[in-house]
Amino acid sequence: MKNDVTIVFPDASPGTEAIFQGPLRERMEKIGRLIIHESEPDSDAEFIDRIGDAEAVILGWRLSADVLRAAKNLKVVAFTGIGVGDNVDLDLARSLGIAVCNTPGYADITVAEHTIALMLAAARHIATSDRELKEGLWDQSRSGFDLHGKKLGIVGTGGIGARVASLAKAFGMEVSAWTANPSPERAAALDLTYTDLNKVFAESDVVSLHLALTPETEGMVTADHLRRMRDGALLVNTARGGVVVEDALMAELTSGRISAALDVFHTEPLPDDHPIRSLPNVTLTPHTGYNTPDALLGIYTLAVTAVEGHFAGKPVNVVA
Repeated sequence: MKNDVTIVFPDASPGTEAIFQGPLRERMEKIGRLIIHESEPDSDAEFIDRIGDAEAVILGWRLSADVLRAAKNLKVVAFTGIGVGDNVDLDLARSLGIAVCNTPGYADITVAEHTIALMLAAARHIATSDRELKEGLWDQSRSGFDLHGKKLGIVGTGGIGARVASLAKAFGMEVSAWTANPSPERAAALDLTYTDLNKVFAESDVVSLHLALTPETEGMVTADHLRRMRDGALLVNTARGGVVVEDALMAELTSGRISAALDVFHTEPLPDDHPIRSLPNVTLTPHTGYNTPDALLGIYTLAVTAVEGHFAGKPVNVVA
């Protein structure tokens, strides 16, 4: 394995340096030199300057096509997440000979727990009650609903979706699901029923989305699916905003017929003037479903393993 590689984390979150102290940095230093920048670059030019002649990048968020082209020495990108396709142009990376890896499974438990938290918050109007009480109001008239006995439809039963199914059953929910490749064995393992996508939307009290954003899943949840949802049903999305047709979602939410609990959006950060911010029937978090110390340690460990594997000639979790 090479020991003179420059590895750059050009857009790390504050606190990343501390997580890399100890075993993770020691592993990277067996390959070469690790440089961590604990902020997002203000421009592509700054991104390019931070990467410099690095052969490996550990990536937090988006790497533009211009930055990819400019990184002449880059050999591998380890993306700290699962849905790398909406953050890195994979076809361009392939054409440039740059391997791209992701970090699957790092936050199955973390994101699943956040999903359940959003369900509970929306079902019991936690955010609204908290805000009003802090503003001096005391309103006990707002009624919510129990998760127990409700029908949960899960769209996508990978690691996160499967964990959500398990947690939902602990609340006494009846779970059905759609997946691209259903099987009796998978259904039995997860103790749920697979059905078609239309039925998931039409027959569920809560629909929870757990899909990677790919060309096949972009805009997969259409106006027709949303129209099938029961009056008063709840849509939860901790996957990617792009799997839902945004205009269709806004139309249903603006009508007040359904509600939503969302951790992800088509444009992130969510614009200050986005109309969804003012809707009373939505519960919002700023794409933080993955963000706990346990999950961050897991994700960085997988990213380090991907970099090690690339330079050892034993690549792992390669998506391009």
